[in-house]
Amino acid sequence: MASKFRYVALLACLHFPVQFAHAQAFSRTPNEEYAKGNYARAFRGFFEQASRSNDPNVQFNLGMMYERGQGTDQNDAEAVKWYTRAVDQGHVPSMRQLAGLMAAGRGTRQDGAGALALLRKAIEQNDVGAIEQVAGMYLEGKGVPADQAQAKQWYQKAAAAGSKNAQEALTLIAAMERQAAGPLAPIRKRAVAGDANAQYDLAVAYHTGNTVPKDPAQALEWYLKAAEQGHAMAQFYAGLLYSSGDGVAQDLVQARAWFTKAAAQDNKDAATNLAVMLDLGKGGPVDLPQAAIVYQQAAKLGSAQAQVRLAGMYWMGQGVKKDYSQAAVYYRQAAEQGEVTAIRKLVYLLENGVGTARNLDESKKWAAKLEQLGGSN
Repeated sequence: MASKFRYVALLACLHFPVQFAHAQAFSRTPNEEYAKGNYARAFRGFFEQASRSNDPNVQFNLGMMYERGQGTDQNDAEAVKWYTRAVDQGHVPSMRQLAGLMAAGRGTRQDGAGALALLRKAIEQNDVGAIEQVAGMYLEGKGVPADQAQAKQWYQKAAAAGSKNAQEALTLIAAMERQAAGPLAPIRKRAVAGDANAQYDLAVAYHTGNTVPKDPAQALEWYLKAAEQGHAMAQFYAGLLYSSGDGVAQDLVQARAWFTKAAAQDNKDAATNLAVMLDLGKGGPVDLPQAAIVYQQAAKLGSAQAQVRLAGMYWMGQGVKKDYSQAAVYYRQAAEQGEVTAIRKLVYLLENGVGTARNLDESKKWAAKLEQLGGSN
């Protein structure tokens, strides 16, 4: 997940972090500190929890903070250590994170085969995100030889499992196939003439290095030309390049502006990224009420990440009036997409009748699903 060009299927790894796994249903202090940006306090809280228990969710959180350098010095080797401890207990999100580091050779020797083996374990537990990650590895040649045909097959599997991210990635691959099917000159001619779709296709070619040498600056130039004509995917990718600073000057203000335009056209990933930027004050001031509004939009479009964060906002009264019943609604939506954090929370809500009617039978059903996904209740 440390790849230079992040495809839509790996988008979750691009978002700024918004919510970590809850170690216990009623012990949320480190998570609250993290949500407030108090990373050092959150790190100390998670580390203290790790010293008292062998909770894989706490281990996962520590791995994420070491990987991102939040509340502690950035240290990939430490991230690998904590993810490995959680993986040894069957923790699926840790499998994905550890596989990303292994594929990139960060904190450990590069081991693409090992990364694929880990992801296959996650896939055996019906984890759609792992399917998307395998597809991304083949598309980018990260830890494995680049193989667009293999990437397409894996994205098709993810799309069949209901992944909207995979469907968007297949749209991207279709653009690459159009470029490869014939000379780039006709596409360039239409792009120069002002055809927004051709401008987008040309940008994708430069962004991916497909049929032309990879050139992020040229990619951004053509994305912007299409974006200025209202092309939603071009607006999203312009925002993505500005936010990552991959081969271009990072500009979070511009990223926020282009995510705003794409979100206005109901681009789910743009709406999610915009909400996170509003949430954390990236590219502009923190605006929790507006973040909640945009999270609601992204949640309606099917973003599990937005659903989880919005549930957390209702749970804690951040940017919205505290409302356990609304929190339960959004936790359920994310749980239905297999989001482990949401499932864990929903088990607690159903078991205790918080925000929803008490239902022990349904709570047990979700607890079994959580166990299947490698979580712990």
